[in-house]
Amino acid sequence: MIYGIVYAGASALALATGQVQTDAAPAAAAPAVQAETPPSVTDSLGREGGGDQAAGDDIVVTGVRASLSSAQAIKRNARQIVDSVVAEDIGKLPDNNVVEALQRVPGVQVSPRARGESATVLIRGLPDVVTVVNGRNIFSTTGRSLSLADVPADLVAGVDVYKSRSADQIEGGIAGLINVRTRRPFDFKGAQFAVAARQVYSEQPDTIDPYASILLSNRWSTGIGEIGALISGSFHQTRYRDETIYGGGFFGYNLDNSRAPYTPGVPLDPRGTSATDPRVFRTDVIGGIDRIGERQRPAVNATLQWAPSSDLTIFADGLFYGFRDRGNAHQNFTSMNGTLLAPLTFFGDTKLVDRVSIANGRVANFGAAYVNNADRWQGALGGEWTAGAWSIFSEGSYTRSEATDLATNLDIDFTARRTDGAFNFEGSGTPTFTLPFDDIADPSRYFLSRLSTSRTEALGEEYTWRGDVKYKDPLWIFTELAAGARLNRRTANSDSFTQIVNCSATGAVRCLSVRANSIPGLMTTTPGGFFKGVRPYVRQWATPATEALLDGTGALRQRFGLPAGDPAFQDTQHFDIRENSYAGYGQASFEIGRFDGQAGARVIQTDITSNAFLVLRGATTPVTIENRSTDVLPSLAARYRITDTVFLRGSASRTITRPSFAQLNPALTLTPPVPGQQPFGRGTSGNAELKPVRSTNYDVALEWYIDRTSSITATFFHRKVSGFIQSVTSNFDIDYLGADNGTYQITRPENSGSGKLTGIEGGITLFPKFLDGFGISANGTYIDGKNKAFSPLPGVTGFLTIPFQNVSKYSATGTLIYEKDGLSARASYVWRDEYNAGLHFTGVNPNGITNGAINNLDVSIAYDINPQFTVVFDATNILRDLYQTSFTDPALYPRDTVLYTRTFAVGFRARL
Repeated sequence: MIYGIVYAGASALALATGQVQTDAAPAAAAPAVQAETPPSVTDSLGREGGGDQAAGDDIVVTGVRASLSSAQAIKRNARQIVDSVVAEDIGKLPDNNVVEALQRVPGVQVSPRARGESATVLIRGLPDVVTVVNGRNIFSTTGRSLSLADVPADLVAGVDVYKSRSADQIEGGIAGLINVRTRRPFDFKGAQFAVAARQVYSEQPDTIDPYASILLSNRWSTGIGEIGALISGSFHQTRYRDETIYGGGFFGYNLDNSRAPYTPGVPLDPRGTSATDPRVFRTDVIGGIDRIGERQRPAVNATLQWAPSSDLTIFADGLFYGFRDRGNAHQNFTSMNGTLLAPLTFFGDTKLVDRVSIANGRVANFGAAYVNNADRWQGALGGEWTAGAWSIFSEGSYTRSEATDLATNLDIDFTARRTDGAFNFEGSGTPTFTLPFDDIADPSRYFLSRLSTSRTEALGEEYTWRGDVKYKDPLWIFTELAAGARLNRRTANSDSFTQIVNCSATGAVRCLSVRANSIPGLMTTTPGGFFKGVRPYVRQWATPATEALLDGTGALRQRFGLPAGDPAFQDTQHFDIRENSYAGYGQASFEIGRFDGQAGARVIQTDITSNAFLVLRGATTPVTIENRSTDVLPSLAARYRITDTVFLRGSASRTITRPSFAQLNPALTLTPPVPGQQPFGRGTSGNAELKPVRSTNYDVALEWYIDRTSSITATFFHRKVSGFIQSVTSNFDIDYLGADNGTYQITRPENSGSGKLTGIEGGITLFPKFLDGFGISANGTYIDGKNKAFSPLPGVTGFLTIPFQNVSKYSATGTLIYEKDGLSARASYVWRDEYNAGLHFTGVNPNGITNGAINNLDVSIAYDINPQFTVVFDATNILRDLYQTSFTDPALYPRDTVLYTRTFAVGFRARL
């Protein structure tokens, strides 16, 4: 049933017809061709013609094909290596989420759909991506970038993924730059009013949620020139449910189920016969997480444009992105440590325990409730003046991002009479357990055990001015000369506290003595149906209620003997950092026959002042550290037109990623040495002296543009990265503490090793005439990469060579498209291979954490009732495949099994 809520987004009024509005001010760092460029595109130097005559007869294309055509035009005409996703209709990217739309771009990999959506983007295996909206930097509080999942897809005109860089683009992001483009009133010929609505059904939470937006735009000829105004807004709500079954690390045990000696972090052979090895390997816990929550995203974009004459355009932009997330990661945690009731059974011919039955095992359920709120605002005022071959662009902007995150975790537990556990049930890679004599869903069984509360408030602000000057008359081999500057002031502030209190033998809450259900309203049960029909596991359990944890935090503190109010923010978790950066660039475009390109360099000086506290024996002392760095970032992009439709490209550039402000936090906490007991002091801190991560990048591409919507492309790339930031423990001689002077072992982030990434990506888009409406779009990527990091292994010094984290060696996407007689349909399959998700150094299992392959099948169908009204149907994660992780070897060392939800949506789009 459709709610009475409408939504709309902006799109190009004509993706395949008409001309680009020449009186619209360009966005900063905009692509060579805007999203609204029609299939009859200009070349990379801004001149019409070139290879376009080979594109064939003029054809009006719509829907998905129009989106692909416009994206192809951007790729073809850009000077850099770039891929784009363009809204195929008003407010309609090819997916519900900007991140998920990008997963169909060659060389892009995304994270699994946790909490109902994918949130993380990697470009060619690297997560260090700078995000901009209309060319302006945007970020989350103390971070360097914005999660693209927070950008509403319905308000987006297009998204450009720059894999190589030019000197006029903002520095940052060794992986690349992602530019989100919104609409402006001069993008349209006249008045626009668009509304639409969708209802999204999520299968696991069994909920229906609204996605809504609206767009109003118009332009007028007045006595003072052309004036345009646009406002658009959206509201998304998602109620999500993620289900996870997990096991912990593997440790050494004896045959009687008692712990055996082992060296943490040193893997052992599960078939080994050494007399010194433990007799048994197994994980110590089996658990489940039923994460249930509700997320809301309000958003508004507004733009004013004024062209007092044909050579001057002035604009004012404003945007607001909000984020509200409230939920609870209901977790059960069942210990497999207890008195053995039956002989152990083993997995195959290994020492790995298959099944165990114990008495007096601990059953703990956790209520992990959270509220995360964030607001981002950005305003900009600028203009462009053109006089003959000269153009001048100037813009000032202000960005503000603030967030509050709070969490209340309550542990409750009881002792089970018997626990029967299976660590790899029937070889499925999933553990399970049963409690024959206890009801895990009975709230009266549980006792209060542990209370943890935390709160973080963070604020980030940025003031920016940029100016650019361009000269476009041919001068010898040069077709365009450009220079510019960017002045930027960024501040980041963060305050937080963490408060933890445990049950004890003498405290206000004695262990296994205070019943959880003695507190009115505290206890509830999970919804049930957990992994039903998919894996054997308990379907429902008792858990602390979300509302009781979040609204009754004060009462819980008092029950544990603490004051009801929030404690003061902790000095050890405070930082206040100011960063000033000054950038300038020079850039020249050139052409020699069929050879053209662009060369330039960007120079950046960065001054950072970091304020925090040194904490020693509970006393705090303010600390201020200053840091300065200068970077020169050259770039070169070239293209050779083998024919009018076949291009050979090459690019080389140097890029940087600055450390996060949390990593730059100089707060230092020290524990002095203890004479006769501990000769070394210990400490933890950030590192205000961190340098940027640097990357040298090379690309070679071959592109064949068959016609306006069909192409075949392949790109070889190589990245050499240095200065990875890693947590390292090092010895420091400290001589300013008087009686506490000495050698301290301090753990802090450091610039460590280097790494290389090499790969190839290719794509094909075809709409053969003989298939009459059918088309295909597919791409694939191969990445091979390793990096050197300081070894965290016990007794091992120097560097350790490991695979890049979160990088799949293989990934691919295939999309089948049909468009004819008003019907537009798309079925898209996305797959990425298994990948390294991190390291684990506590047990006897292999040190790597491997996340299994990810695959999604999505379907989108739209039908035009008439030119103004379209009905839509979307489905995501149709296959509903399980997502599994392991400690390197999924057959022997399973870890997590995750079930993400399937969604179905119906709705409409309309415009007048």
